[in-house]
Amino acid sequence: MSCSLYYTAKRNISLTDTENKYINNIIEECNSKYPFSEKAEDFCVYDTTENGIIFSGSTKLPYTDNFELSFEVCEYWLEYLTEITKVLHDCQWNVSLDDVSLIYSKSTGWRFPTDKK
Repeated sequence: MSCSLYYTAKRNISLTDTENKYINNIIEECNSKYPFSEKAEDFCVYDTTENGIIFSGSTKLPYTDNFELSFEVCEYWLEYLTEITKVLHDCQWNVSLDDVSLIYSKSTGWRFPTDKK
């Protein structure tokens, strides 16, 4: 099974040089420290700044029948996306795994929707 993680941040003010530097450092770290043997893509960021979108991208998860591995890989990318979200804390975020919207909490970061609050 293969799926992708999608992320978009919107606001009326463009990325600052400082924000861009922090984000690039986070992305470099997450791509270089990737701990799993299977990898479909690096953490990808699109070059788009239209309609107030200041940050967006997608990361394809490895094609595998191993659900646990898929979940662990997704959790790995979400950990770093949470760090980027903290840098861009004043944005309106939309994060999904294919068509499933994810939830953000300041205390736990990005997570899958569950009945737990």
